[in-house]
Amino acid sequence: MRTVFLHLHDEGQANWNNVHFDFERVPVVGEYVTIKSDGDWYKVEMVVHTPFSKGMCAEIYAVKVNQQKEIKNNVKSAKSGVSFQ
Repeated sequence: MRTVFLHLHDEGQANWNNVHFDFERVPVVGEYVTIKSDGDWYKVEMVVHTPFSKGMCAEIYAVKVNQQKEIKNNVKSAKSGVSFQ
């Protein structure tokens, strides 16, 4: 497991929610993360690797996104009219 320091925020806001989580691998820019099964989705904007830190391997900055909109824009079957509700 790799401990990362997540910096989560709403688009256009500086309302940071800073939390540590363990991941199997470090998420990369453009991927999505969520911190609970029914929680908000966040799109990774920037990854800063921190090999000097004993407590974490990276800091990740991510912005909250609309889950349904992201699915519609990124999943091929969603573009053909399939509903994900």
